Amino acid sequence: MALRTDIGAEIHSALASPTLGRALESAMATLGSRRALAFEGLDFQAGRSQLRSIKEDAIERNDVLLARLVEVVEQRGGHVIVAATATEASDYVARLAVERGVRLVVKSKSMVTEEVHLNAALEAVGVEVIETDLGERIIQLADERPSHLIVPAVHKTKAEVIDLFAEKMGLADPPTEAEDLTRLVRDDLRERFLQADMGVTGANFVVADTGTLVVVENEGNVRLSTQLPPIHVAVTGREKILERLEDVAPFLELLPRSATGQLLTSYVSFITGTPSTPPLDLGRATGSTVREREFHLVIVDNGRGAAAADPELRETLYCIRCGACLNACAPYTRVGGHVYGADPYPGGIGCAWAQVTGDVEGAAHINGLCTTCSRCTEVCPVNIDIPWLNTVIRARAKAEGGLGWRDRMFARADLLGAVLSPLAPLANPLMAARAARAPMRLIGIDPARRPPRYERETLEAWFLRRGRARVPRPERRVALFVDCFVNHNLPRVGRAAVVTLERAGAEVVLAHTSCCGRPAMSQGSLEIARGWAANNVEELARLVDEGYDIVCLEPSCLSALRDDYRRLLETTLPAGDERVALVGSNVYDVTEYLVQAAREGWSRLRLEPLVERFVVHGHCHQKALGIGSAPAELLRLIPGVVVHEVEALCCGMVGSFGYKVEYSELSQALGARLFTRLNEHEGQVVTCGISCRSQIEMGTERLVAHPVEVLVRALR
Repeated sequence: MALRTDIGAEIHSALASPTLGRALESAMATLGSRRALAFEGLDFQAGRSQLRSIKEDAIERNDVLLARLVEVVEQRGGHVIVAATATEASDYVARLAVERGVRLVVKSKSMVTEEVHLNAALEAVGVEVIETDLGERIIQLADERPSHLIVPAVHKTKAEVIDLFAEKMGLADPPTEAEDLTRLVRDDLRERFLQADMGVTGANFVVADTGTLVVVENEGNVRLSTQLPPIHVAVTGREKILERLEDVAPFLELLPRSATGQLLTSYVSFITGTPSTPPLDLGRATGSTVREREFHLVIVDNGRGAAAADPELRETLYCIRCGACLNACAPYTRVGGHVYGADPYPGGIGCAWAQVTGDVEGAAHINGLCTTCSRCTEVCPVNIDIPWLNTVIRARAKAEGGLGWRDRMFARADLLGAVLSPLAPLANPLMAARAARAPMRLIGIDPARRPPRYERETLEAWFLRRGRARVPRPERRVALFVDCFVNHNLPRVGRAAVVTLERAGAEVVLAHTSCCGRPAMSQGSLEIARGWAANNVEELARLVDEGYDIVCLEPSCLSALRDDYRRLLETTLPAGDERVALVGSNVYDVTEYLVQAAREGWSRLRLEPLVERFVVHGHCHQKALGIGSAPAELLRLIPGVVVHEVEALCCGMVGSFGYKVEYSELSQALGARLFTRLNEHEGQVVTCGISCRSQIEMGTERLVAHPVEVLVRALR
């Protein structure tokens, strides 16, 4: 693969493609809708908890299960090699092919063979390799790597595939219908299956107790690749090992639903040992006489053993390659896996796999494309926290190379606010002038982006000046977590929240906390974030013990308190310290909290009718936390309103992401999808996140409000 040096140029090229965006959008929409239908009536959370538990146990005991697997397969007449590196794995198969006189290999779809560059190794010793999965055959003919975990050629339109077949197969009049194109490839492959000396497959799962390979597919090429050639070689990662056949069943329920939206794939093959039937010689490429069947299992380590011992990267090994995370990833769905991918794995999980398998430079190259929005975790059938994996990888890269000026600036949103709020009358006009922002490009900030305005009187200053309000016979006690941006940039949102909570019957104080740590985490500065998290947990746990509920205004802060602190502090707090869990279970989004108050009947809010329309954009972290509907539900408490919820993967701004010069164009492209949907509806645009607000106001020229700003207008 060519050396990659400029991610911004790669993004620009992908966005400029006349076909890529169309191909990806069509495929992602289809896969997403099919997945939603497939999970109707199924308890997804319970199912993925079960899968997670099975994988955690299997990885914890991986060495033991591997030893058992080797013993069982060899007892059944198979040959097993545990390859420490990618080169060792590919060299073994290439050497075997030479020793057996193999001239033609047919391969079913396998990401691990892509990882170890098996095709190149076989071709280097004069062996022809034919990919038999339709998508893999397309990218093989195009001399490309997969763009998706399950749909390798997802980046190509039908017209591009037709042109490719015409060129590579010498067709003057190629077929134009999908069914005819498929038949064309199938007819070409039939002869290859009959002539092949060796079939190579991967495996979705390998069962230690029985030595069984479990392979799911939709085309039948796995069975042809394993049963027709006399030699079957399976190449798979050691993380695929499960203990019992019974462990496989739960995965077969969630894997196809997550991957293709099917209840079950067309073929599920259970292959144990060497086939008992003799091979048929139907004119193989070697022309040799009929030989005995052979089965070889190549178990690839290539960094997996080290990852299993790494508490921060171990989760990567739980991946079952369903691709659901890619379909939910806003950057991936716009630029595809050739930009957002490291050879051969695409997307955010691909970044983690690159780190595990030793491609540290490749992981660092694509790491910034992960916006840590958590939409991938929301759909992962094994509940892998991909944003956390990428945060760890970013921190390790920064620890090696150091934080730049831009990283340091974005990491300290608290410090920026403390400096610029007192200077707001001077700073705001200066930063509004694009010419004054031009030098920011020198440190990698897009000067076209409008920086947030600062307010001279912060929320904390207002609360101190106003004094703590007396609420007669309060129903609840609330400690408001004051995030940096509301405090310094949008104190009016904080004021509206305080007034609304008090009118609802809650006594309100401001929690004396540090920054939530999200800005520092996003720049790879985990030590700063970890220090703030420890301070905040101590203060917030004290408030919870005193009877306060913790309420957040910014969804990203809520995500930090509920999810990230567990990760940040799991190795630093004393054993048995339950404060992180205590805070996580007592912290709420303000919209979630007020809706819950109305449901439970303790809210004293009295709301006047508003004959208005509202268009709501849900914040990514609210959706990932399962409270994406709360802002719209809160607005619907107001009599007379009409509320439209607009669905989009992401606004594209995501904190500092949209300000960075290399990602700014992609940020705007992602935002354009949202802007189109918003502009289909009249009314006040409403969202909870300050980044979303900034992106929407810049892209649509429409003013945006927080739900509590609307609610406070309706108070009687």
